[in-house]
Amino acid sequence: MKTDDVRSEFLDFFASKGARIAPSDSLVPHNDPTLLFTGAGMNQFKDQFMGLRIEYRSATTCQKCIRTGDIMNVGVTPAHHTFFEMLGNFSFGGYFKREAITWAWEFLTGNMAMDPERLQVSVHDPDDEAYGIWEKEVGLSPDRIHRLGDHDNFWPADAPKLGPNGPCGPCSEIFYDRGAEYGCGRPDCGITCDCRRWVEIWNLVFTQFNRQDGGELVPLPQKNIDTGMGLERMAACLQNAPTNMDIDIFQPIVRAIAGVAGKTYGSVRGDDVLMRRIADHARAVTFCIADGVLPANSHRGYVLKRLLRRAVVDGRGLGIRKSFLHELVPVVGEAMAKPYPDVKNRAAAIADAVRLEEEKFFSTLDRGLERIDQAIAAVRAAGGTVFPGAAAFELYDTYGFPYELAEEVVGREGLAVDRSGFDSAMAEAKARAREGAKMKGDVFAKGPLQDVKKITSGTEFLGYGTLAAEGKALAVVKGGALVDEAPAGSQVTVVLDRTPFYGESGGQVGDSGLIVGPDNLVIRVEDTQKLDGIFLHGGEVESGVLKPGTTVNGRVDGGRRLDIMRNHTTVHLLHYALRQVLGDKAEQKGSYVGPDRLRFDFQHASALTLQEKEEIEEIVNRRILENAPVVTRIMPVDEARKAGAIALFGEKYGDEVRVLFTGDYSTELCGGTHMRETAPIGSFRLVSEESISAGVRRIEGVTGMAAFRLSRDQGELLGDIGRELRTPPREARERIRQMAEHLRELEKTLAKMRLAAARGRAAGAETKAVGDATLLAADVGDSGAKEVGELAREALARLGDSGIAILAGRDGDKAALAVAVGKALAPARIKAGDIVKRLSAIVGGGGGGRPDFAQAGGREPGKIGELVAEAPDLVRDLLG
Repeated sequence: MKTDDVRSEFLDFFASKGARIAPSDSLVPHNDPTLLFTGAGMNQFKDQFMGLRIEYRSATTCQKCIRTGDIMNVGVTPAHHTFFEMLGNFSFGGYFKREAITWAWEFLTGNMAMDPERLQVSVHDPDDEAYGIWEKEVGLSPDRIHRLGDHDNFWPADAPKLGPNGPCGPCSEIFYDRGAEYGCGRPDCGITCDCRRWVEIWNLVFTQFNRQDGGELVPLPQKNIDTGMGLERMAACLQNAPTNMDIDIFQPIVRAIAGVAGKTYGSVRGDDVLMRRIADHARAVTFCIADGVLPANSHRGYVLKRLLRRAVVDGRGLGIRKSFLHELVPVVGEAMAKPYPDVKNRAAAIADAVRLEEEKFFSTLDRGLERIDQAIAAVRAAGGTVFPGAAAFELYDTYGFPYELAEEVVGREGLAVDRSGFDSAMAEAKARAREGAKMKGDVFAKGPLQDVKKITSGTEFLGYGTLAAEGKALAVVKGGALVDEAPAGSQVTVVLDRTPFYGESGGQVGDSGLIVGPDNLVIRVEDTQKLDGIFLHGGEVESGVLKPGTTVNGRVDGGRRLDIMRNHTTVHLLHYALRQVLGDKAEQKGSYVGPDRLRFDFQHASALTLQEKEEIEEIVNRRILENAPVVTRIMPVDEARKAGAIALFGEKYGDEVRVLFTGDYSTELCGGTHMRETAPIGSFRLVSEESISAGVRRIEGVTGMAAFRLSRDQGELLGDIGRELRTPPREARERIRQMAEHLRELEKTLAKMRLAAARGRAAGAETKAVGDATLLAADVGDSGAKEVGELAREALARLGDSGIAILAGRDGDKAALAVAVGKALAPARIKAGDIVKRLSAIVGGGGGGRPDFAQAGGREPGKIGELVAEAPDLVRDLLG
């Protein structure tokens, strides 16, 4: 079964049981220190578990998660990931143990067609209720139900004794036997064995207590269910894949990596480990960026950077000497397109972000490897065997070199890394950071910035009034150090005494452009940063030689700056509109202002309605068309507050502040660059609105020509739709609604006709006497599991207590089988589950159920005729 089908089957199954399908949310911070961030899940439902808020009684989700606590196992073991999906079903005072257990069994043996004989379970040692349900209602023999203690069968593990406080409870885990070929061969091999044979596929947590200080387990106001099934692990079992990385959604990525490396997957174990790990990290990186995370030096951005750089390092291990990771983004997007179409649609933009960080690290990696060689040579020259921890930290701190890579490279040379020395250097750096001595930035984190501060106290910014200005090069940094000159081809950071280039701050990106000087000197500025009042112009010397003291002319890319200004002024208009529509609680939580788009994060508990989004967009555009003046004034911060100025998220302010007045309706503190009036913005289009964390929403939008192109493209699309529907574009929405309603009615009619036809086939089928039993075995045609089950019960009602009804139907490319046995026969003489187990094998499936009723699915509906023909002899054999 395909992984996408497992996901959809799970959600549809629990939806059919009355659960609400909760949307897959963006990756957000998680309270589990090893589960760094996750989408919708138990965190989302904490209030409902506690009985504090009940919006609905049951839910089901597929949540995106990232875990890096055991990153060293990724690619090495069969089932470790950094990015994975977790299927779950939840009940908040609704159903409890009986339904959770019997539905889990029904889903696994029915929908997933798993062989019941391959399944075993564990329960919390004192949990007689769960044990009894597995034994008496599901029908498992005692040797397949295992009682385990707090560590294995309580969630969180060891919570009664060790905590943490909060919702908790006993759990029951379901294990799948992959077969002796995956095992250790020991006679006592079972579910507690750490070999690869037994795989835990589902954990059913009965959340019924609130742990409090002292380990007291206080019953919750209601009994709850919280389950988790690893999607990739489940798919590996169903596809009989050797590892999770060998399932259908991973293999295209692995093949793409093998193609870039010129390797054959499956030939060399060491290469296979690297390819699997890169495939995993490529998925994690892609989904992080898709959810708005960008490489950074802290929090989620650092997790992303670490994963990306580790994948680059592993690529080097495969002999890949170029940027390649960004090429995997569209492969990931295609593999995950069905559940996450947005990742595929945004693959180009995501790939660009990956490529930029990847190329940046490539030069860092080369310099780091050179530094390692130098340090190794020094250790050997001194007759030592231990690589200094301080040198390892220098690689990490100055070159962004992962500690694990240093350990690996040094290990190949027969040396050990002084980990305690590395940790000490790290602790000292953190202490300096707390004291404020350690500065931000990669290149300027240590010596260079301090040296520059001896030359200048800050850069004079001229960019509010001009895009070109003369200045003097005060310092040139290359390779992490001040240099006397930098020839063509050098990657440099230039400090000028005065500049028209805006340095990134307050959410606005830095300017780009050119710095030109005498003797054909040209530096292409790719980005401008600002640290402690000093503007850092990063780029490449394209021609000439750059030296400190040279008089140069800075020229900002005017078109790019204008697009940035349009977006920045619009951010202020958007903030105003949000507060008008949602109220003053819609506080800003973050922003991004670039030349291509704007992003605005704000506090709000729920998704915006269509009406709210339309009203916000209309307010912004109305204010744009009014052509209100945009004026800035420098004033004392207290005076600004009295004027009602709103401080922007993440900005630091001194005694005097820059206040931006837009018309007579918006007053905010802002150090960015802006339009002088609103009309030249053109127009604003709201592109998307989504959740990024609990209580925080994100809007993305475009202005100027980007807004024009979006409107034009959408107009063309609407025209195409109108032509296809043969209706005027303005009537397309109503026409689509009518067609959808008509389609639903047709589907209902078709379902009734299918059921009626199947009922007719069942009623007209010939019964046979098999011993003292009356058997009805029939192919009822196009029918799914629900219909076949209903018809089997109806048939048994006609046959009586000595009857056996065996009905099979086709549901697309699947077979559905149901068996109902009269109470005079079951369970003493024959069991429905035994019949299902034997017959379902004919159609390539499996299943189970109660002694009087059982169902199964299969992958070969073409063999239903053979199944029906075999039924009489099988019943005869089982009856003896």
